[in-house]
Amino acid sequence: MENEHHLTPMLSAIERIKADLIDYHPKALLLFGSLARCLAGNPGDHLPNDVDLLVVTNNTPFLVMKTDYGCAVELHSFPVNRIVGIARSLRYDSRPVALSKLYSRVLVKEHAIDVIAAAMMLGSAYGDFGIEQIEINGITDTRDYSIKRVLMGEAWWQRLCHYASERRGPLMRFTDKIVRNYDFEG
Repeated sequence: MENEHHLTPMLSAIERIKADLIDYHPKALLLFGSLARCLAGNPGDHLPNDVDLLVVTNNTPFLVMKTDYGCAVELHSFPVNRIVGIARSLRYDSRPVALSKLYSRVLVKEHAIDVIAAAMMLGSAYGDFGIEQIEINGITDTRDYSIKRVLMGEAWWQRLCHYASERRGPLMRFTDKIVRNYDFEG
């Protein structure tokens, strides 16, 4: 790889973060953003300048979040019920309701991490669901936010993605509750 010297500190940081997160019992750890796109062979117009990670755990990794890994790290921690809630909304809510839930968090938190998490769950077809690209300074961002690399918890993440992408709609929610097939069994 041509830019290996630029990526080496970031890849090293990822390995250290994975080791440090073991004690927090994560369900999944995902790499996304510019580094994930670069590793997937889609580097875009500039080299990655940070490591974007999403960890799903009920034990917020405060110590990991405060550790200096020698490069910029943006670690987003989701409790299990939050990420499962997004998956449940994608599965059962009408599209307008699911989209309003996702985008309202963007306004409240001033970060699109919930939208990005939904895009990662749905894969490259997230546009078919109605998720629109994020605008930066009035210009549509053309980067694919579904590109990710699952670093820990591959099987759990795949089950969650399957659950989220199997649309059941608002009416099917009732029948699923009757037969006790409503909750995600991770």
